[in-house]
Amino acid sequence: MNMSPPPNFALVALLCVAVPAFATTFPTTVEVDLMFPRNDTYGPTALFPFVFAFQNALLAPSLDPGFDISLREITSPNTTGYGLALDVSATNFSRSDPLYVYTSITSLPAAAYRLEWSFGASNCSDQGTFTLGGGFREQSVEFTIQAGAPLPDLVSTATSTECADISHFAFNLTGTLNVPIPAQDDNRDTCAVLSDTQPLVPGNPCAVQVSNVTASSIEAALTATACAAVSPVVSCPKTNAASSGRDIGFAGWVAVLGGLAAALVVSQLL
Repeated sequence: MNMSPPPNFALVALLCVAVPAFATTFPTTVEVDLMFPRNDTYGPTALFPFVFAFQNALLAPSLDPGFDISLREITSPNTTGYGLALDVSATNFSRSDPLYVYTSITSLPAAAYRLEWSFGASNCSDQGTFTLGGGFREQSVEFTIQAGAPLPDLVSTATSTECADISHFAFNLTGTLNVPIPAQDDNRDTCAVLSDTQPLVPGNPCAVQVSNVTASSIEAALTATACAAVSPVVSCPKTNAASSGRDIGFAGWVAVLGGLAAALVVSQLL
């Protein structure tokens, strides 16, 4: 990836592979996978990407998904931190499966980093009255930026034989319920009912294979977003960057993303 840096965070979402209409059979799994970065060492690049994939994305809104993300340097005691909240409440999850969401950060200096991401998911019940609960689960990944190391490669990451260790959460849905008042619940029509005995399952991150076409589209979209800045410092094509972004169908997000689990921490049980 050879991309010139924008003045700040550039973030976008890529939607690809149309989702056919289908009838859901329960139980089923909704999974969110961190495709990049991994627990690895990478060469410096102008735009360092962070890429997630949602599997069974059509049902993801029923979880009312939410992210809490932070990135910090861990090379020295005087660490530099970066953090933004990701708001996916308005995301159209019906546009693709898997659905990719991603962002980039400008020119991370050579150092070691810890990327921590918490994923929040709701759980509902109709035992007597409609009730809603949930909590956040946290995972982390540590990676290094080092001169001379291989540049980020989304394709080789996705097809690696070690893909099973990709940081992820997989939720075991036994059904969904209609939300009585969607306007009071992020305008969701349905709410996920998670298994009482096993709300989280191992998942299958190896099922997501990032193709060369998808990886190239992610790079192009990140560059287009950088070029849409008021005063871009990236080398931009002559065509209008913002228009190019709309043509490939991505939506702006607010996030710095990450996670490869050193250990699974359940902050609050469903």
